[in-house]
Amino acid sequence: MPSTLPRTLFAFVVASLAPASLSAQMVEAGVARDAARGSPYECLHVALLDSSGRAIEHTVTDSAGRFLLEAPRPGIYRVQFNVVGAEPIAGPLDTLNEGDSKQRAFPLGFRRLLRDADSTNAGPDFQARRQRDSLLLRSLSEQESDSGWKSRIAVAGPYGPVYPKQLRIAGEGGYVVSQFIVDSTGKTRPDSWHAIDATNVDFAKAVAASVPQWRWKPARNRGQPVCELGLDFITFHTEYGSGWNVGHVIIYR
Repeated sequence: MPSTLPRTLFAFVVASLAPASLSAQMVEAGVARDAARGSPYECLHVALLDSSGRAIEHTVTDSAGRFLLEAPRPGIYRVQFNVVGAEPIAGPLDTLNEGDSKQRAFPLGFRRLLRDADSTNAGPDFQARRQRDSLLLRSLSEQESDSGWKSRIAVAGPYGPVYPKQLRIAGEGGYVVSQFIVDSTGKTRPDSWHAIDATNVDFAKAVAASVPQWRWKPARNRGQPVCELGLDFITFHTEYGSGWNVGHVIIYR
């Protein structure tokens, strides 16, 4: 499947987002798709950045990957695509004047941000990247605090994947990186979950089985709950007697 839409189809789906009342406004619109798989990104958080890089408007994509953001005044803008747990991707700079509409197809490939739980690897390249990612996470958190957007937050509880017995007995640890959508009620959509990377297929199966139990405070845009696409990184390790990630406790039995 191609990662970009045919020109005529793209023009049609973008036009279908814009009501007539926006014809004289300044609009950034488009379709976001997975660059590798060609599938649309649903519930992807898209922010409108001003010339200083500050996020001033937010939205999420629909089931076809479409989005539309209206600029408040003429100026220089760009869109930024945000996935919880991944490095943001920014589009090109656009100068918008009254009545301008910029429409594009965006084939996207997100890079997962490293966290402290990733590895004990002391290599200089790894450590430098993890430090850079930690600073980026802090910057994204600060940006959220004053922009009207708040990403989903895990609700901690006695739930989580069961450590596969044979792997636990063997003392084998590992991890699972997954992608999924948290809906506007705070539930994880089971049909949206899929593993992006896993050290063992049994770890991935254990995480998949626990997905219906996951609970979140949903993302909010200007105070209104919305769905949100995100990544999660769950570690399994026996040396500490437990495992976790963002409220997901590994259950040993």
